[in-house]
Parts: sequence; structure tokens; C-alpha cells
Amino acid sequence: MSFEDVMGAVARWQVATEALAALGAELTLKQSADEAPPEIVEALHAVAVAAGLGDLDDLEPQQQAIAASIVRLCVRQAIDLLDDPARQPGWTFTDPVILDGWGRGSMLVPMLIASSTPDLGEVETFLDVGTGVGLLAVAAANVWPTATIVGIDRWEPSLERARANVTQAGLDDRITLRNQDIVDLDDVGRYDCIWVPTFFLTEPDLGRALPRLTQAMRPGGWVVLGRFVKPPDALAEATATLRTIRGGGFDIDPERAAKLLEQAGCTAVHVAPRAGPTPIELILGQKS
Repeated sequence: MSFEDVMGAVARWQVATEALAALGAELTLKQSADEAPPEIVEALHAVAVAAGLGDLDDLEPQQQAIAASIVRLCVRQAIDLLDDPARQPGWTFTDPVILDGWGRGSMLVPMLIASSTPDLGEVETFLDVGTGVGLLAVAAANVWPTATIVGIDRWEPSLERARANVTQAGLDDRITLRNQDIVDLDDVGRYDCIWVPTFFLTEPDLGRALPRLTQAMRPGGWVVLGRFVKPPDALAEATATLRTIRGGGFDIDPERAAKLLEQAGCTAVHVAPRAGPTPIELILGQKS
């Protein structure tokens, strides 16, 4: 491989990097009261048009906020990788942009779960494993208006933000947050539904935790494992795998996920049909 080959790749990817930043900047300006120079506004919009995105005003304000936060998340995580490529895998982020970006992205999960099987249209007790900044738990409280929710996480910087988010949402009476590792879960017969994001866990931890999760469910309750579907091309797949490994997780295929659920004593194990373009796939198992 020559230096010219490397620099050619750099030039190609530089365009994508700058375009991503421009999209995030335009979305950020639309949500703020800041007035950018007109020529900057026009140039940002030209990038979006060139990317085939048309008028970003067609998005609802919440959709604009989610997209902007994901852009900021991607950029900040990329900088973290460049600044410290030698660090050990694991969730050690303290940057609020990264923590909140993952939290905003997770807010779609309860809606996906609720539509995955008729049994989960109504949920009274919900466990959010790896609750992070608590926004998934807040979304769950809105999807299931009578549900009580427990969120567990072992990363205190995230939990600190989660407590503030839950209080701001006025949900302190319905959402309980605990600093607890999934492998130490000791609840018994409590939950109708348990959400487990496999991309934040190691495979050994998931294997050790699943019997405890089954014990924590009520009869008829469901464990829902979430996994990221692999992107369609090799480069996107490689970068997604790097991101997952660096965050302390692993890539699990649906067959392996189903086998782990069955080994933990779950029945009716199946993969839910994917809803829309979301990259998350759900594998469900029921406690008999």
C-alpha cells in the first residue's frame, strides 16, 4: 500500500466527516436562538442539499434534536478514539455529549418493545439494564403510563445525570435508579419486561446475568435482548464493531442470543420483526 492510497482514503473520508459536522451544525442552529452569519447558514444548507436531504425544517423539533445529538455523539466519540486509542475496552465516558447522545438515541427502544409482541403493549413493571442517563426509562414511563420502572447501571457519571433527568420529567415516584451491576441483580418475580442492551455487555457477563434476569421476571414476563444489526458494507461493519468493542460490549448474532435465552430457561424465543430503518433488532424470550 502506498502513501498515495492512504491519502486518497483520507480525502474521501474528510468529505464525509465535514458533511456530518455541517449537518449537525445546521440542526443545532435550528434549535438555538443564535444567529449565524447568513453566508454560513447558506453554506450549511448547501451541504444538506448536496447530500439529498432537502429541507430539514420538515423534521419535528424533537427529531431535529435527536439527529443533532447523534451527530455530536459520533464526533465526540471519534475524537475520544483519536486522543486515547490505547485505553482498555469499557464504558469510561464522562463527556456529557457522549452520555446524553446515547441516552437520546435510546428513547425509541420502549416503543419498539411495545410493538414487538401483543403481550408487551401493556407493561406494569419494567427493568432498564444499563439505564445510562435515564432517558430510556423516561420514555418507557410515557409508553406505559401506569408502569413502574427500575433502571440499573454501574457508571455513576451516567446515573448522576439520570437522577436529574428523572426529576426534571417529574417521574421520581415511578422511576427508581440503582447503582448495580447486572450480574448482581437479586430481584425475584418482579418484572413484566426486562430490556438488555447486549452491545454494552461482555458475553461472559450476559451469560452469567440471564439466569438472574429470568429469576427477576414474573411468570409470563419477557426478557428483550437488543443488538445492533450489522451494516451492509464491510467498512461500516468494521467501524461499528470497533465502536461496540471499545464501549465494552460485543457483537452477538440472533442465533447465539436465542440460545442464551433458551439456556436461561426462556421459552417462546424469537426475533421480532424490525420496525422501520432502526438498526436495533430485538430477540425475546418468555418466562413460563
